[in-house]
Amino acid sequence: MTHPSYLSWQIDWPVFVKVPFFSDGKTWGRQDHFNWLERGLDPYKVSILYSTGYIYHNSDLEVKNKVGDRLVEMNREQLLSLVGLLNSEVKKKTSSKNEFEAKKCKSSAIPDKQRGLIRRFLLSNPWITDDFYALRDQILDKKSTVVETPAVAEGSEE
Repeated sequence: MTHPSYLSWQIDWPVFVKVPFFSDGKTWGRQDHFNWLERGLDPYKVSILYSTGYIYHNSDLEVKNKVGDRLVEMNREQLLSLVGLLNSEVKKKTSSKNEFEAKKCKSSAIPDKQRGLIRRFLLSNPWITDDFYALRDQILDKKSTVVETPAVAEGSEE
């Protein structure tokens, strides 16, 4: 999606309500996720809501409401794990090493840069979107579960 110059906000990021208003047959309350794109609302009119302070971007609310790509919830290790899993899917669907090298998701040790590389990869490869969501959720679910390590039996000698 090209970014029109009249928009002063990031069109593909989720926006949330700062000041309650009525739109598209609904009253939107404070901190509601305003899913204008799914509702087919005019980007120019939404830009007016943004520029006048009715809606805004909020990464904390993205995490809380689990909207967007949720990459901001991942740390460096989780991002690199996601890249590895995505690239294994790419490898399954490519027939040569050159094709794999051309299509794979690039990696970076800088978390913000890695998020951008993943987003660019997803825009260039829409066929992997379903796999991305499944892998992302798998990684984020592991983050919230505690992994127990087996205890050494009492009296055992090493």
